Amino acid sequence: MPVPVLDRYNPGPDVAPEAAAKAGAKAAPRTRPNAKAAPARKPAASAATWVTVRKGDTLYSVSFAAGHDFKAIAALNGIKPPYTIYPGQRIRLKAPPAAKRKPARAKAKPAPAKKAPAAPKRTSRVTWRWPTRGNIVRAYSAKAPRKKGIGIGGKPNQDINAAAAGKVVYSGDGVLGYGKLIIVKHNETYLSAYAHNNEVFVKEGQQVKRGEKIARMGTNENDAPMLHFEIRKNGKPVNPLGYLPRR
Repeated sequence: MPVPVLDRYNPGPDVAPEAAAKAGAKAAPRTRPNAKAAPARKPAASAATWVTVRKGDTLYSVSFAAGHDFKAIAALNGIKPPYTIYPGQRIRLKAPPAAKRKPARAKAKPAPAKKAPAAPKRTSRVTWRWPTRGNIVRAYSAKAPRKKGIGIGGKPNQDINAAAAGKVVYSGDGVLGYGKLIIVKHNETYLSAYAHNNEVFVKEGQQVKRGEKIARMGTNENDAPMLHFEIRKNGKPVNPLGYLPRR
């Protein structure tokens, strides 16, 4: 049976289902950053096994659209840091089913090995701040496809700031439903995402400081000024209100 290849995705956070059903775009080769952009990538269907890399994609944007941890996708495909991928490359999103093995014969227990010194623990602590001022106009929901973060209302073109220090790992409009999207990697555990920007001031690979201006607020699908903000822990969306300081 042929392995299913991902060619259609579920709608993003601000795309109606009937609109997303018409949006299956043909894969295109990657070009330089100022080349014409490919059609936006739709968030991956849960049954998808493979995805084909298109121009503008990064491992982080592919993993983000699929709802997976970038480290898991990298390990599954043997992709080493700095996680470079190429147009036309096929990325596996799910591990192949494990082959059935015959029960192994019982073996004598080996002598207990000496314990190696414990490796130093890596901290996943991030000091968060609000990415912009304004009221919450769209609440987080783990189940609703358009609410995997919070919507913060404001005024057109007001400043959008990095919620924590980190590295920009994606800046583009290739993920359907997010408009101009910025993804910042804070450490091996946490990413933050900033969608519906009107103007972007950062590029992929750029280091940003906590509170640094990275964009200007754009509008959502209802033409209302709004920042769609997400925090992802090990690739999965979490409620930002559990991390941002109270105000």
